[in-house]
Amino acid sequence: MDLASDLCQDAIYEVLTCSSMETVGKCRLFFKEDNKLTYKSLFIKLHSQRTNIVSGFLIQSMIRNEYHISFVSTDPLKTNTQISFDFLLEHVEIVSSTNQGVLLCHAHNKSSYYVCIPSIKQWQKILNLKTQYD
Repeated sequence: MDLASDLCQDAIYEVLTCSSMETVGKCRLFFKEDNKLTYKSLFIKLHSQRTNIVSGFLIQSMIRNEYHISFVSTDPLKTNTQISFDFLLEHVEIVSSTNQGVLLCHAHNKSSYYVCIPSIKQWQKILNLKTQYD
């Protein structure tokens, strides 16, 4: 590789360490070199330090007929990260989720459904669209 190519790779590296995971994912698809680079532990550590991206698993359990949700971080630098569902008006059960952290939740007490993003504490109640048709 020549100097210009090395500088270009360094610039791409710097940009990717500050980018969203969506952008990193797209670059992984289109550029083989970036794909290999973004899975290295040094890149993952630097990306974690430079962004507020939370990575981990939501674990749902039932205690005394009530759902409880806890978060386990996969990032060794952010092991104390807590995601709270206290911003919702009622206790919910996670019905479905996306890789980007968008959840579909169900509140059994009122048969209500919510779409929420717990990492930024935003939610929207879904209107009950029951009709005479299935």
